[in-house]
Amino acid sequence: MSCSIMLGGGEALMSFTAGSCDSVLQCSQRSFKNASLPNLLHFIKDITIKSKVSKMTMVVGLIYVHRLKRTLPATARGDFDTPYKIFLSAILVASKYLSDHSLQNRNIADITNGLYSVKDVNTMERSFLGLLKYDLWVDVDEVKNFLDQHRVELDIDVDWSCDEER
Repeated sequence: MSCSIMLGGGEALMSFTAGSCDSVLQCSQRSFKNASLPNLLHFIKDITIKSKVSKMTMVVGLIYVHRLKRTLPATARGDFDTPYKIFLSAILVASKYLSDHSLQNRNIADITNGLYSVKDVNTMERSFLGLLKYDLWVDVDEVKNFLDQHRVELDIDVDWSCDEER
């Protein structure tokens, strides 16, 4: 699927993504162990720029994040870096779903500058897929509905004259 998505500088998309990943479940507070992690919004911006993630991949990843939030029990808890892992997993899985030339686990590990190893990324991806029950299908209508629902927060303008490959 390829649609023209015009985002106001991308800042709104990054902020919305950080908020979405951070609100999936309650996580522990920052500790000495994870003191080296940057702010989540800065991390998302950095990874997005380095990995050259498309806006459509970000949107599909956000759809997965919102699915995850709906499926987890209210009692679910995570570590301080769980929102970081959710973000990485979401863009990795969305990229693989949307493109034959997708992000690779090694690339994700490399662009985290040693925060996560390839083994860590593999584990994140498997866990994310399992929590989503491998339900990755996203059609144009779901993307349209998601973007319409979050139009204000995303500061988004969409050209729906797109070809619908999937």
